[in-house]
Amino acid sequence: MHHIPKLSVPGDLMRMGETTLAEGLGLPLSFGHAYLTLLVCLSGSAHFTLNFKEHAVRRGAVMLLAEDTIALLKRRSRRFKVFFCLMPKSFAAEVAYPLPNTLFVFLHDHPHCVPSRDDMPLIEGWVTQMRNIAQTCPTYQRIMLRNQLQNLFLKIAEQLPASQIENRGFSRKEMLSWRFWELIGKHCVRHRDVKFYADALNITPFYLSQLTKAFFNDTPKGLIDRQVTLEIKALLSYSDLAIGRVADELNFADASYLCRYFKRQTGISLSRYRKHKREDGG
Repeated sequence: MHHIPKLSVPGDLMRMGETTLAEGLGLPLSFGHAYLTLLVCLSGSAHFTLNFKEHAVRRGAVMLLAEDTIALLKRRSRRFKVFFCLMPKSFAAEVAYPLPNTLFVFLHDHPHCVPSRDDMPLIEGWVTQMRNIAQTCPTYQRIMLRNQLQNLFLKIAEQLPASQIENRGFSRKEMLSWRFWELIGKHCVRHRDVKFYADALNITPFYLSQLTKAFFNDTPKGLIDRQVTLEIKALLSYSDLAIGRVADELNFADASYLCRYFKRQTGISLSRYRKHKREDGG
């Protein structure tokens, strides 16, 4: 395969494989419906520009590209090959749910991560495990892939020097955007209205919407609803709480409203989602 295929539909779980990217040489790379694209260099070397910055990529290097990343493959060696993971928004949100905000700050500025010599076998083993899960674990595949991706990202987070985050110069817009993201994590269970967050940041809802469009490519309400939906899924997946109790825990007026909200966000009913999770063991 000499290119990265597209997800067939936006709701795909994930797609992974290997590619030489030979057909993409000199062209902006396109990832279809992927919200996040993870690339691991398996062999050879290449030169990319990521958001107009030059990157020399060699074996073991990891690149994390958002849907709005401008990625251009400028040169590649004959043996260049990458392992790729294409993640739609829903699955990427599940992966990101427990990860620290400092990691997102880092990856926003450093989408190209170079492992140490000691970590090279770990990267190769991680790719082997991802392939094995995709080929041999149909029942628990979603959970296992999600956990594997979280382990990779948490390994990167563990190795971040504190100074790399603390000494970074943020613009006011960046500070407000990351602060909004933190507030969602803390308060989405009780507050789903955009005005609450705008007031907490001392800005208008309109200005907040401009910030989230620029930095997260989404609306404030869309980001809040995404996090609330993950909270609902967590309670449905990892507890036996009745639907009415779930509604109480997440500050919904009643079970009926919670059901309508979840159906609107996901396209499936609460009972169907819980039944599916129990059947697949997750």
